[in-house]
Amino acid sequence: MNGAKSIPKKLLQLIILTVLLVYGCGEQPVTYPARLMPDGLMQDVAQLQAGQALFRSKCASCHGKTSEGRYDRAAFFIPPAPDFTGAHYREMDPAYLYWRIEVGKTVEPYRSQGSVMPAWGAHFSEKKIWQLVAYLQVRAH
Repeated sequence: MNGAKSIPKKLLQLIILTVLLVYGCGEQPVTYPARLMPDGLMQDVAQLQAGQALFRSKCASCHGKTSEGRYDRAAFFIPPAPDFTGAHYREMDPAYLYWRIEVGKTVEPYRSQGSVMPAWGAHFSEKKIWQLVAYLQVRAH
């Protein structure tokens, strides 16, 4: 009798554990500060060129294409570093991109997911981060 009753209990425990793991490992929405991109930035050629130069000097080693100097080791990042050419980056909230550049891997869920993205907020001015965000959105196609 004991063995017959313990099987459903073990099965129930396994189901509960599975549900908790699936829920816990699912993508959690992130919250980030609301910010507004400076007016006209996306149309300012000089600002976009500054963002492109910044991308090439500080970001392309991980986020660029091979022709832009992407390191071979970037192929092994988990999660992978995007090259920001996907069309969805054009539509992404600029405040989110700003925040990710600013805080990098220092916040959840990125810290526990193993991100290697540095936090650039201490190194880049607000203006430089916005230039980079604008370039990333123009880069997307």
